[in-house]
Amino acid sequence: MAMKEWLQWLPPPRSLLALLLAVAGFSGRLFASHFTHSPTLLVDTCHSLCRLVGLVTTLLAYKYERADEVAGREGRLRNTFGWARIEVVGRLSVHVLFASFALALVVNALQLGVHSSHGQPPRYPKVIVGCAVIGLLLHAINYMLLAGRELSYSRRLSMTEGGGVVLKTGTGEPILAHVPTDIASSLFVIGAGLTLEWEPEAARIADPAISALAAIILVILNYPFMRSAGLILLQTVPEGLGACELRTAALQLPGVVAIHELHVWQLHRDKVVATAHVAYSSHKDFQQSSPLVCKLFKNHGINLVTLQPEFALDAITGTEEDKKAYLEFANQACGSPCAKECTARRCCEPPRKLSVTRI
Repeated sequence: MAMKEWLQWLPPPRSLLALLLAVAGFSGRLFASHFTHSPTLLVDTCHSLCRLVGLVTTLLAYKYERADEVAGREGRLRNTFGWARIEVVGRLSVHVLFASFALALVVNALQLGVHSSHGQPPRYPKVIVGCAVIGLLLHAINYMLLAGRELSYSRRLSMTEGGGVVLKTGTGEPILAHVPTDIASSLFVIGAGLTLEWEPEAARIADPAISALAAIILVILNYPFMRSAGLILLQTVPEGLGACELRTAALQLPGVVAIHELHVWQLHRDKVVATAHVAYSSHKDFQQSSPLVCKLFKNHGINLVTLQPEFALDAITGTEEDKKAYLEFANQACGSPCAKECTARRCCEPPRKLSVTRI
């Protein structure tokens, strides 16, 4: 691989720096939690590990996107929709992983609280508080590097027509969405360290109790992100976008007589996809109204639109009541469904039985 291609393959310097800081922060917390025997610091360590895994999945998504850009059209055809959802899968996996960690940590806290007189008590409160303060600083640096998201910085850069570079904000979540979780994790560690400094005897019970409370609250704070990632993977309609309202607005456009098979889903947090069958009165109406339909979908925040035109009234001969009844049916189902008894070439034909000649 040439040096130029190797440099293009690498993530941006900001992402690499954030990754190195995340690895250093997790390693330091892991060593400090083992050294101080603080269960609350262990909760913060598991939280930093999950953030590190989320950042790694983001960098993987960037890698495959860069590979597609280098490979050109062939690469885009190979990695169509799958690699674009690495971030969503990674986010859901991260939150499920932390929820499993939290369950184990709550059980561990209960055991430490019951057997507090037999286990090793937490020690070195200054180290615990220092780890929390350093963790807050690392989170602040991460927000400055990646604009507060577990998202590769370059994936949100866009070039304007005038040659300028702008930062896309995206629609999936606010920029500072993870601030409460990060601050709460560090504040729980500070509380455990101060309790150990002021009341060493009470810290035998207080530290496990704080760790259990921290694990439960962090899971509650992470639940909305886990839910949104799960809904995206289930290909549900994005929140705030009504499919029925979109269908009603499309039927009000001139030339559009029916719309069915409308499917709207979210590919990932910054891209919404829609497909639909749109029936027109004639080919002329299709040519005039098709750009308006695409513009309507774009105005509703849908990035990728695939429309299949159908010409409902071309083959209809009858009264106005017959046409009206046909349009009502066309708005509910496809005009050319596959059936068992079908003679038209456009329908699905049943498989033919092969003739067998016995000798």
